[in-house]
Amino acid sequence: MTVRQGLVRLYPAAFRDRWGASMASDDGWDRAADHEPGRRTAGTAAGWRTWVSLLAGAADIWLHPVIWPVDRRAQRRERAAVLALAVAALVGLLGHAAGELGVPLRTAPGGAWIARASAVLLLLGLVLVAPLPRPTRAAATALLGRAVRRLVPPLVAVVAFVAVAHRYGPVIAASPWRLVAVAGWWAALAAVGVQACRVLAGLGGTAVRPPRPRRLRLGLWGLTAASVLAGSNELASAIARQGVDGIGFAAGAVLLAAAWALAATLRDLHSVAAD
Repeated sequence: MTVRQGLVRLYPAAFRDRWGASMASDDGWDRAADHEPGRRTAGTAAGWRTWVSLLAGAADIWLHPVIWPVDRRAQRRERAAVLALAVAALVGLLGHAAGELGVPLRTAPGGAWIARASAVLLLLGLVLVAPLPRPTRAAATALLGRAVRRLVPPLVAVVAFVAVAHRYGPVIAASPWRLVAVAGWWAALAAVGVQACRVLAGLGGTAVRPPRPRRLRLGLWGLTAASVLAGSNELASAIARQGVDGIGFAAGAVLLAAAWALAATLRDLHSVAAD
């Protein structure tokens, strides 16, 4: 496998199925020539410049799932819902991390109302973008089976870490295993979010119905606002402390980047609807 072929594998399967052969060839690839919406092209540059272009294009495409090739129009809304769930999980994880580090968002400049507003918007956005299960036994069986396979292992790990922390917390805190326990705890939480997204992405339209366009847009706007509030609050808190808190600043920047990804998804939905 060449470097170029390896980089092509970083692209979503929908892109590889349609353009994988041309992307991996020496002749290069140009999405504009296929009249597909996009923001980067691999072009025909040679050597490492092609690799950089392919890598940047892969990162860009993963942030714009709505413009991926589709077999049916509802797939665009399904992919937007998965992205929204991923961003919501990220916002919740970073908010929890801020609390664990002793800097809960409610104590940041602006008071507790910003944290409450962010939490309300986050929950409201999740409710609006969540696909609804189809009212059939086959759909319920598929949904339950996939959820059990994907979510049970990380949830068991989370429960195990909580139980161990309650029983042996002081011992672990004073031992060299403290960092391992902390890393495992955060890895388990992250795995829950990742697997929840995989459950939703793998079901497609067979077991769930994607949110309707208006409900999806409202949910995305709610999640965007929640990300902006949480990110701005975290940035303000990081800067207001004595000496800029690098971790808090980075968390705020990531939250604002997540808001940008959601706003880009709203723009993509509008663009494809106009086509």
